[in-house]
Amino acid sequence: MASPDLLLVTCVYEKADGPRAAKDLYVGPYFARLRRYVGRQAKPWFILSGEHGLVQPEEWMAPYDRALPDTPEWYQEAWGLWVTTRLRLLAGDLKGRVIEIHASRHYVAHVAPHLEEAGAVVEVPLADVPWDEHLNW
Repeated sequence: MASPDLLLVTCVYEKADGPRAAKDLYVGPYFARLRRYVGRQAKPWFILSGEHGLVQPEEWMAPYDRALPDTPEWYQEAWGLWVTTRLRLLAGDLKGRVIEIHASRHYVAHVAPHLEEAGAVVEVPLADVPWDEHLNW
C-alpha cells in the first residue's frame, strides 16, 4: 500500500450538541481514533458527510441526522460525484494521487468510482474488515 496523498474519513452518528468545527462536531471512540490516525499521517484530510458531502476539518457545522445509507439511490450517486468535484476544487488534480478512505462500504461504493474516474488511486485499508471491528484497528 502506497503512502496516501489525501485521507477521507467517515462522519459518525455521535455528534456534539451545538455548532463547531467539523473535526470537533463528530464525537465517539471511532472518530477519535480516526482523528489520531490522520494526525499521525500529517497529510490533508477531509470528512465524508452524508448531509454535507466533503467537509474540511475546520468547517463550522451544526449537528444533523442524515446518514448516506438512509437516502435515496439517486442522492447517493449524486453525493459521490459531489464529493469528488469538491475534492478536486479543494485539493487540485487527483490524477495519480493516492486517496485513502476510512468509511463504511456504503460510502466507499458511492465515491470510489468517481475518484478513480478522476485518475485517483483509491485505497481502503479496512475493506475486508467487518465494520464492527474497525474500532479495534
